[in-house]
Amino acid sequence: MAAKKLLSRFFVLTVIAICVLGSAIQAGAESMKMMVTCGALKGERFPVGDVEGLGTAYIVRDGAFVLDDGEFGSLRVLAVVHTGPGKGIFLGINVFTFADGSTIVTTSQPGSFWPDPDKKVAALQKSMGEIINGTGRFKGIKGTQTMTGKMLKPLKGDFAGKAYSEFILNYTLSPQ
Repeated sequence: MAAKKLLSRFFVLTVIAICVLGSAIQAGAESMKMMVTCGALKGERFPVGDVEGLGTAYIVRDGAFVLDDGEFGSLRVLAVVHTGPGKGIFLGINVFTFADGSTIVTTSQPGSFWPDPDKKVAALQKSMGEIINGTGRFKGIKGTQTMTGKMLKPLKGDFAGKAYSEFILNYTLSPQ
């Protein structure tokens, strides 16, 4: 009976310790929400066979972002895109550069895009990824990113349509 009581107390203390330590770990985590717009700077398509819409491409996008608090900066996206009839996937690197020169680098692995069923825009897109590097005030950053967005149809002469996306970075910073 004493052993059962001791085991019960140990269990309760363990649960309390996990809750306290878990909340301490979560307390250090931060979230950054940003709205992004970008256009295609350059790219090249490589069609595959004679299937309409099937191919691979690389694309470099250039744009800007704004955080909830009004801070803003520039964005460069480097992506490899695979298109199938009406949909596709992409792998990419996103480089966010802040006004003070600090950077955050994330991946999109893999992202996907598909036609908008409401036909309001050309396509909808979604991705998840890792935060892989940071400089300046973001040195030592670790975490994840999610992105949801919309793409417009390309204007005449554009390689790809402009994109409007929401990124959410969940991260921790290591002590400097």
